[in-house]
Amino acid sequence: MTVRCFEHAFGQSWLARRPLYANDPLQAWDAADELLLQTLQQTSPQPPARVLVINDAFGALAVAVPAGQRFSWSDSITAQLALRDNLARNDQAAAVTWIPATEAPTVPPAAVLWRIPKSIALLQQQLARLSPLLTPGTIVLAGGMDKHLPARLHELLAPLGSLERLPGRKKAHVYRVQVDPARAHPAEPVTAPLRVPEYDLALQGDANIFSRGQLDIGARFFLGQFPGLPPASRIADLGCGNGVLGIVAQRQQPAAAVAFFDDSFQAVACAEQNYDSNIGPRSGPAPAFVVDDGLSHYEGAPFDLVLCNPPFHQGHQVGDQIARQLFRQARATLAIGGELWVVGNRHLGYHIALRRLFGNCRTVAGNPKFVVLAARREARVRRG
Repeated sequence: MTVRCFEHAFGQSWLARRPLYANDPLQAWDAADELLLQTLQQTSPQPPARVLVINDAFGALAVAVPAGQRFSWSDSITAQLALRDNLARNDQAAAVTWIPATEAPTVPPAAVLWRIPKSIALLQQQLARLSPLLTPGTIVLAGGMDKHLPARLHELLAPLGSLERLPGRKKAHVYRVQVDPARAHPAEPVTAPLRVPEYDLALQGDANIFSRGQLDIGARFFLGQFPGLPPASRIADLGCGNGVLGIVAQRQQPAAAVAFFDDSFQAVACAEQNYDSNIGPRSGPAPAFVVDDGLSHYEGAPFDLVLCNPPFHQGHQVGDQIARQLFRQARATLAIGGELWVVGNRHLGYHIALRRLFGNCRTVAGNPKFVVLAARREARVRRG
């Protein structure tokens, strides 16, 4: 675990990222966090009564900002766990109120620190839910790293009022919003159900669901291999998104107990909604829907089968750290003889990590872009 000191406009904080890695080269903040805090300090010399922090990846903003009350609004339980840990590192205990993205803030903030999210739909949803709470006196600061800010950001934020693009620093920029009391509150984005006729599915997708408007091509290729799945009594859909993998597996194996896991609060809520609408009442084992950092807190019975279409990014950071963590967790929660089935881009080389971890890995199917791999948990890992 790597804990680093974050020097900022309000002092210093000791912070670590999550998942925790020894000698992690990445830090838990960036120049956009520094600039947001600096701008707030210059705009409001006295600590605001209430600060709402939005999309704070590891708690850098919420831990650093002084306020009478602090609120953190995000769709990631990894962000929530990182915030909890970083508050404890800085002797702040449970000093921040957490708001999941499936809910909306209800207390009007005096100041808003807003990291612009990767998803435009999530930005629009947050805009619609935040707008009714804002007054002309609310300090609204929105920003991010230049390479990640959408080209349409000025247009997207314009419904709140007039915008000022402040001087940048270290390839980061912050926009200050002067809230217009005469504005009309923007509406939330609406997404039509995703219909997958070959599997007779209609899937709802909230704002932050990956590939919410169409079936992910990797998932489609993965589903094509499901006739070859081994029989299982307990199945996990790990990183479930809208739940499509677990739902199709449930239809194929109706007697199995299926559990859905995701880091995203919105994803797990959508998976449950989609399960209910596509599976309906059943007499078999009840499904489980769990928001978790992978399988970090799972203590139930071992799984016979884990299905995984792992993300290859954490926010804007591309890499296989999350996938490797999920593979380790899957192995730890599989029964002896149980299997992990994974789909991934061919160039990511997941077979190397799986063979090292499980001692075996076989290719189920492949095409020029994707490969489906299966690894079996054995009583003892074979080396070599």
